[in-house]
Amino acid sequence: MREVLVEGATRVDPQAVRVHVDSQPGQPFDPKRADADLRAVWGMGFFEDAAVELRPVAGGQVDLVFRVSERPLVKAVKIKGNDEVKEKELDAALAVRPGTIYDPERARRGIRAATTLFEKEGYPDVKITPVLEPTDVPGEVDLVYQVEPGPEVGVCEIEFTGNDNLSGRELRGAMETKEKWFLSWLLGGGTLDKEVMATDAERVTAYYYDQGFVNVRVDEPEVKRDEDCIQIIVHVTEGEKYAFGKIAFSGAEALGEAASAKSLEKAIEAQTGETFRSSTLREDVESLTDVLGDRGYAFANVSPDTFIDVAKKQVDVTFRMDPGNPVRIGRIEVTGNTKTRDKVVRREMKVSEQEQFSATRLRRSRDALQRLGFFQDVNVTTRKSDVADEINVLVDVKEASTGTFSAGAGFSSDNRFLFNVRVVENNFLGRGLRVAANADVGSIMRNVYLSATDPYFLDTYFMTTATLFNYALEFPDFTREATGISLRALYPFEQVGLGDIFGLPLEETMFGLEYRFEQASVYDLALNAPASIYAERGSTFISSVAPGILRNTLNHAFDPTDGSFQDLSVELAGLGGDTKFVLAELRGRWYWPFYNIPTLGPIVGSVGGGVAWGRGQNGISGKEIPLIDRFFPGGISGPRGYEVRTLGPREKVFDPRGLLIRDEPIGGTNQLVMQNEIIFPLVPQVGLRGVVFFDMGNAWLQSQGIDVGDLRYGAGAGLRWLSPMGPLRIEYGIPLNLGPEEESSGILFSFGAPL
Repeated sequence: MREVLVEGATRVDPQAVRVHVDSQPGQPFDPKRADADLRAVWGMGFFEDAAVELRPVAGGQVDLVFRVSERPLVKAVKIKGNDEVKEKELDAALAVRPGTIYDPERARRGIRAATTLFEKEGYPDVKITPVLEPTDVPGEVDLVYQVEPGPEVGVCEIEFTGNDNLSGRELRGAMETKEKWFLSWLLGGGTLDKEVMATDAERVTAYYYDQGFVNVRVDEPEVKRDEDCIQIIVHVTEGEKYAFGKIAFSGAEALGEAASAKSLEKAIEAQTGETFRSSTLREDVESLTDVLGDRGYAFANVSPDTFIDVAKKQVDVTFRMDPGNPVRIGRIEVTGNTKTRDKVVRREMKVSEQEQFSATRLRRSRDALQRLGFFQDVNVTTRKSDVADEINVLVDVKEASTGTFSAGAGFSSDNRFLFNVRVVENNFLGRGLRVAANADVGSIMRNVYLSATDPYFLDTYFMTTATLFNYALEFPDFTREATGISLRALYPFEQVGLGDIFGLPLEETMFGLEYRFEQASVYDLALNAPASIYAERGSTFISSVAPGILRNTLNHAFDPTDGSFQDLSVELAGLGGDTKFVLAELRGRWYWPFYNIPTLGPIVGSVGGGVAWGRGQNGISGKEIPLIDRFFPGGISGPRGYEVRTLGPREKVFDPRGLLIRDEPIGGTNQLVMQNEIIFPLVPQVGLRGVVFFDMGNAWLQSQGIDVGDLRYGAGAGLRWLSPMGPLRIEYGIPLNLGPEEESSGILFSFGAPL
């Protein structure tokens, strides 16, 4: 090639185009390189069209010519029709500046951001249309945004009178009718439904009862209209606040010591002197019914008799119990399973036919079926049998869609641009088998796998999983990739006769073994990569076995509010392969609801994280695990607030003159990450929740152990949405003790991973 020419560029400097081109004069023409150059020129975003051609010249040479058609230059940005959003905020959201080349995709992104601003202000029907108006200068335009905000309507105010002890905010939270707010356009709130409003007085009354006001009176809400604004006024007469008085039990004397007053008192929450709450009374009735039910009394009846002592402002409670006769389970009947086979349902039941009834095990059966994720709804009820002192258990399920296919593109705060194709069937052929095929290809990562799980292999209690995988991740100084297979088998402790260890229950707990064989590669090393990274260059075969224990008592597969999950494994590599190492990992998370918001649901506390300790033969010390398995904490996996792959041990990098360039992360052999969360409901109807969190964590070399004095701390908040397309997380973390050369992450995104 004689020359590389750029034609058609008037405002864009041709040299700025050539910077993106690898083809150079004097080189032989390479079609593949020219095609890549064309894509790079197009990717600059400055051109409506771009093409490349060869132009013969004298002497048997050719010129490589890039012909481009420039996009217009934005001379001015104007906004018309906006009186609802601050001009400065709207201009910042639109993100198009005068003197820049018009980029349609950038304009579309700006309109989406600007639309969000209007939606927050209560204008869900806003329309923003970009119009390019020619100017007197060829190739230049004025970008005019035409804004049509639409009307703002809805319930603008809900007021209470007579509420001396409870705030209006609390009482509004108990109502289903809501005031219009900035998400009303999306979530359906802020409108008046007369049928719903008719029951709101009952909801407010029930809320007062739960705060100890047993003589409250709530009048029918009064409605006032003023054009598009609706005002609701609720008149309340509170009365006095009452506490629990004497608490007694009656009717369980025949059950002996197992149902003595002392043992029954341990099963209830109500305590003399504490605020009387109707919800506590309901929960205590359920607890006492379960106490009797676990002893075989399936038809036990517990009813609370209350006596209001006006003088003492107390409510005395007597729990009257009628246990009836102990019963056994006759038949277990399964209905509603049009796709799922009967045996898939029956094998999750924790009760068996012809054994004594147990309310707790029946509840565990329902939770186990719900955890499968095969059913929209699971109802486990009982019905009297034709045989005396015997009942039948009825399991009615409503099948859910268990197969998903998704394909799309997105953006992750950890992995940048991402293209995904995923096919998952969680109930293959109705046999409870899980089959998944996934391909994630991003600008810096690739993750492809095919897996199959049989929770009851060959109708035994063995849970087996086989996975074929290939993944790659690009770091600033290197790329690591692995291809291989893993086989895992787990078996329940309960099936070998172990119900607990030192008092620790082993329900839903399994033990087993996982084998992994993979080819791990480290390549594309930068010239100034750390020496320990260069030492890992090339391919390594890893053959390992990992005994482990898995426990899962979560009450929901995707959106848990109670229960816990733990996974302990010790990986031993060296059964063949090229490397030896030991890696022990413990991961866990606990959920517990600690406060219930009327009409919204529970506020849930969550504590979890993971700790890992390893020892191998790699690294400068000769004691690190392979680079392919090392830990690079940060990002949404924690500690949040820190940019992924900027924490952990570092190695100094020098230039050829011996001058220090930087400290480069090299990954840790040991890691500790803790994530503490409070999760609260926002709009339960659509699965929207908020979260506040406090994280800590870091990674270390093997010689450093786990240094709790070197932890990084982060805190923040976010939103979680169990959307129809999968779980979505948006979180913002703030680093609390950012170290040298470490980076903050800001907003974090995750789509498709568990909440």
